[in-house]
Amino acid sequence: MKVGTILSLIMIGMLVFLAGIGIMRFLGDADVGKLLAENNCGVCHDMTARQKHGKGPYLWEIYNRPAGVVDFPFSPGFKKLTTETPFLWDEDHLDRWLIDPVAFIPQNKMVQHTKDHPLSFDGIKSAANRKDLIVYLKTLR
Repeated sequence: MKVGTILSLIMIGMLVFLAGIGIMRFLGDADVGKLLAENNCGVCHDMTARQKHGKGPYLWEIYNRPAGVVDFPFSPGFKKLTTETPFLWDEDHLDRWLIDPVAFIPQNKMVQHTKDHPLSFDGIKSAANRKDLIVYLKTLR
């Protein structure tokens, strides 16, 4: 085989490999999402089939679940929004929440630093990380 042919095959292989990585990032990676969920959500939310509430409501089967339907003491702002404008936790709403929960639902408990709630969630700025997290949340069934 000629050197030019070998180099061409190597280049094609590299392009296919890089395209595969790009597609994975576009589609999201549930394994990365699981790590993000454990680090960002697991402190306050149960993500198992036990469906136990912690500081926040459980996240099991959250994908496409109507917001605010689980028996949990949601903040007045959250209750008001979900009563006046019901929505599902679909990709768009989860993404909006994960970008900036305060902008999406003002005065929600999750972002307030208090004695009873010393941790808060300020959002995930990386679109790729949000996608990975959402892909993982879809697996919680």
